Amino acid sequence: MYKGQKSVRGGIEDFLCPFTDMYITQGSNGKLSHRGIMANDIRGKVSGVRYPYYAPCTSKCLKIYPESGQSMWQSTNKVRFANGRIDYATYMIAHDNDMTRYNYVGKTINQGDYLGSMGDKGNATGVHCHIQVSQSSDTSWYKNKYGNYTFNNEYDLDSCYFTDYTNIIKGNGGDFITTGDVPIITLPGGEAVDQILHVGSKVKFDGIFRVDIIKRGTNLFGNTNLTGVSFMTYYNEKAKPYHWIPLDDFKEVDKYGSEISQDDIVYGGQSYVINKNIYEVKEIDVPTNSAKLILNGREVWIFSTFLYEVG
Repeated sequence: MYKGQKSVRGGIEDFLCPFTDMYITQGSNGKLSHRGIMANDIRGKVSGVRYPYYAPCTSKCLKIYPESGQSMWQSTNKVRFANGRIDYATYMIAHDNDMTRYNYVGKTINQGDYLGSMGDKGNATGVHCHIQVSQSSDTSWYKNKYGNYTFNNEYDLDSCYFTDYTNIIKGNGGDFITTGDVPIITLPGGEAVDQILHVGSKVKFDGIFRVDIIKRGTNLFGNTNLTGVSFMTYYNEKAKPYHWIPLDDFKEVDKYGSEISQDDIVYGGQSYVINKNIYEVKEIDVPTNSAKLILNGREVWIFSTFLYEVG
């Protein structure tokens, strides 16, 4: 993007690539400091130059880490990501040598305004900007099993930002797209996709889910987060039929979402799964904030928090 660039469609900001020139020196799940996380290290056109970068959306500063030139930001409203998802953006940038001179917790920056500059503050090798993005309002920030800090709900950067007016010098094989590749989706009657679910909404599951328990003798599993049913209720076979979820459309992954080395043999209390299919909302229960879906011919009620609207 260029300084001052804005992109708002259907009343929703598009999440833009913050860089005018993008040269990725280390990508997601890199063998070095990115193992198990969806971060990128970005330098500019010429190595060693502290190029500026800009706010990908209107954002508020949530946290500051002066020792590493690091700051956490969150969109002030839901934004549109490159994968079509509409949700809050929570993102971390790092290594800005002068970050504390002009940023502070509570500061709001408009889309396209100066956000920071590439640098080498903290444990950095060469001048660059470290960036990672969560497609959610969850601000959890913790070390993974490899000792690298991560968000919940992190996504690869090519699924996060649109690269309108970004010169991609080295993209590390990412499938980067522009806003022209993701048209505004409207529902029958002209309603925009707004994450307010109703009967007829097309939705996907949002997240990586643990198989808390498998119903004996079946291909059904229970998940306490998705349904709100306690483990002991599942264990004692007292859960309602619509709170047991068929495994058929789910794929086994590790807790970070990787399918590598998984054997599709799922165990209760150990395995993690994802579901990338699209479903139609059949009913809404407002008091419990739940939606009824049909999975493999079975009625299932899921908390709407774990679904996102795609059409």
